[in-house]
Amino acid sequence: MGGVLARGLTKAEVTLRRPVRLGRPYQALDESDGVRVLRDGESVLAEARQASVDLDIPPPVGLEPSRIASETYIGHRNHFVPSCFNCGPSRPEGDGLRIFPGVVAELGVVAAPWIPSLTLAGANGEVSPEFIWAALDCPTIWALVLLGKPDTDEKAVTGRLAVELISPSHAGQPHVVMAWKEGESGRARVAGGAIYSADGRLLAKAKHTLVTTDWGVPMGLNHWRP
Repeated sequence: MGGVLARGLTKAEVTLRRPVRLGRPYQALDESDGVRVLRDGESVLAEARQASVDLDIPPPVGLEPSRIASETYIGHRNHFVPSCFNCGPSRPEGDGLRIFPGVVAELGVVAAPWIPSLTLAGANGEVSPEFIWAALDCPTIWALVLLGKPDTDEKAVTGRLAVELISPSHAGQPHVVMAWKEGESGRARVAGGAIYSADGRLLAKAKHTLVTTDWGVPMGLNHWRP
């Protein structure tokens, strides 16, 4: 949803104000202060604005280390939403993103190889921006789970996702998606993310801020174990 609302912006952050439910019509409106809002009647559900992603990006994980890390993906054994568009293991080849991150312990990151399907690209072969946003969503959540406290009972939901598109990704070409834990403050849990080409060029980066709630994604790895 964030990438759709931020369409046309190469640097943007989307802030979620209220839950967005599927199967309902909404209005996306450009307001005079440069903010694009998603409305359900009078209620503002989300806001998009231009913003850079200011992060120190770790060096790229190579394709082979990312493949080895992906083999440990816990979602293959147990997943709360196995049909997830991003990281759901029940999605067949060519349907969804099929990004399955695992830990690269020596670098303190999670990583996965990704070959975008041709169905995600336009006529020029470039992956549509909304799918780049989607590709940086779940891996950054997995970074908080896999690199966090395994016994925590916290749950969290997305509060804000910021993405900066640096260079196009091309369908059918191998990429590496990486993510890492940035820190926490109060109820905020923050992760960084990046997409690299196979030869180590940074193509996109993201900062994902989740907020702890009494519902949402379980943040403790022990809750994901079979």
